[in-house]
Amino acid sequence: MPQFQTFFTPARLDEFWYYVKWILFYAAPAIMIMAAAGAISLLILVIKKSFANENEINRQDETDDYEIRRY
Repeated sequence: MPQFQTFFTPARLDEFWYYVKWILFYAAPAIMIMAAAGAISLLILVIKKSFANENEINRQDETDDYEIRRY
């Protein structure tokens, strides 16, 4: 029976975490920028829809034949 051998030796684990650290160091800012751009685009859409909805309500108020009083 062959002798038991571990794949994750301390040297290999150190090398693995070294590469993980650098991947995260260089990739994380790009991921955060993309997430922020997506959030800003969704915020702009919500703002546009709120103004469009306000204009639609005003148009409906103009076409009504009865008087609405808001207190």
